[in-house]
Amino acid sequence: MVIEEISSDENTELESDFSNLDQTDDSSADTEPSGDWYIVQCYSGQEFSVKTRIESLSEEDSFKNVIFRVLVPTEDTVEIKNNKRIEKTVRMYPGYVFINMSYNDDVFYALRQLPGVSKFIGTHNRPTIVQEDEILKVLRKVGDKTKRVDVDFEIGESIKVESGPFRGYTGPISEINPEKGNLKAKISIFGRETPVKLDFDQVEKIVK
Repeated sequence: MVIEEISSDENTELESDFSNLDQTDDSSADTEPSGDWYIVQCYSGQEFSVKTRIESLSEEDSFKNVIFRVLVPTEDTVEIKNNKRIEKTVRMYPGYVFINMSYNDDVFYALRQLPGVSKFIGTHNRPTIVQEDEILKVLRKVGDKTKRVDVDFEIGESIKVESGPFRGYTGPISEINPEKGNLKAKISIFGRETPVKLDFDQVEKIVK
């Protein structure tokens, strides 16, 4: 049985993703002691369907003590766009599913036959085990419930205050704090430029 090899570009991209993960100290994050972690590459948009199929496979008698955990890492995000707050959950690694299992040829073959599965991440005749420090980064990231915020404001662009005591004032943005959902803008009060902290939903961009 020969495993398809993932291209060097894909391997480099995934390794780069691992190296950029936050190394948050979370003592509650742990790995499964009964097996090793592997990564399955699947077709775009089918990560959760593949996860469900693998979990169903793990309930079969032949694989109950072989497949221990299936993970599609996700994170909660908040996007501020056109002055609207949009919360959503996104996949951290689109196209990949993580599996904790005891490797053997039977489970490898069975997983490769599942609809939506493209290949294992690996080389030569078997998939590559994810290193412990790398999977710990993933598990810690999954355990971090802090929401990432994407905003369409930029430092230096002008905004207009739409609500609050400074309503009607305008000025350039000097600082953006996505985690707290606010920014600082320099507005002119009585002829003097003054930095003011404002929530995202209090302001709107000035379209020129």
